Amino acid sequence: MAARQHGIFTRAQAIRSGYTEREVAALTRPDGQWAVVRLGVYCERSLVTPLDLRSKWLLKDHAAVLSSRRPATASHDSAARLLRIDTLDTSAPASHLTLFGPRGSRTNGGLTRHRDQLPLCVECVDGVLTTSYARTAIDIARWHGYRHGVVAIDAVRRLGVPRSDLEAELERMRQHPHIARAKAALADSNPGADSVLETLGRELVASLDIGDVETQFAVRIVGDRVVWCDIRVGCHFFECEGKLKLVPVSRGGVAEEPPEDVLWKQQARRTDVCAEGFGMSRIVWADCFEPGWERARERLRREYAVTVARFGRTPTPEQLEFAANHPRRRPATLWTPELTAAA
Repeated sequence: MAARQHGIFTRAQAIRSGYTEREVAALTRPDGQWAVVRLGVYCERSLVTPLDLRSKWLLKDHAAVLSSRRPATASHDSAARLLRIDTLDTSAPASHLTLFGPRGSRTNGGLTRHRDQLPLCVECVDGVLTTSYARTAIDIARWHGYRHGVVAIDAVRRLGVPRSDLEAELERMRQHPHIARAKAALADSNPGADSVLETLGRELVASLDIGDVETQFAVRIVGDRVVWCDIRVGCHFFECEGKLKLVPVSRGGVAEEPPEDVLWKQQARRTDVCAEGFGMSRIVWADCFEPGWERARERLRREYAVTVARFGRTPTPEQLEFAANHPRRRPATLWTPELTAAA
């Protein structure tokens, strides 16, 4: 039974399987064989212990759905975890369910229940219904605010969700609370961000008010190779360099080579790009939050000013034409219909 329910089971299911109330109480003690995932929902402790934080929250999300007395759809942060949408961590993590009923929300014991009378667009993930990618990103923006919303909307657009889907969801939800936050987040979103850090880095660069911000700008470097730089203003690039680039895949990172090789290639790439008449700055995670935010803004302004003094404010017409002819193309993670072929 538990195997069909993502490793979890309810107290009632245990009783029906032959366990007595006394046995359940003994098995769910702090040193017992069963871990309490949520009130009245359990899992083998040996399965929970090795899990990382995200996986433990996924268990809680599944438990919330399993224990709901009414039909419920995983939404907000729970839907984002199930759909693998990159999000910004919150100060008060919780599971979220949306149920049919007059609009309103209530949080109790790490579970927020939302009520909505609007029909939901849904996805099915391993047998669990979640709100759609677009609805999930919009809900995160409404619930957690503008910054969280930009991160989530960037993430779903990167996965292949068309902007039109998000606009349609906004229109359907135009009477919902805090919808203005979601509208602002969509207006400032950009599918060119490859990670949460790149979204935050773009926000940081935009706050400098030094010019139009562009993502994934193509540059031809030595050897007739093409590289795409994260963020560009004028002749200056801002590269977002997270620690995960140095952490092996086996430890949860993305590095497929030893850290020293990754760093060496980064330095060589930086040298080749700057040789084409560009300046470059680094943005790391700490730059996007206080107390590092203001220090980073001051540093980036100075570095940008040096680039302007050396190379001017605008790339050459040839460089702009090359970038326009070489957009960054990624295979969409999500299936979308080929509308051009349907005519």
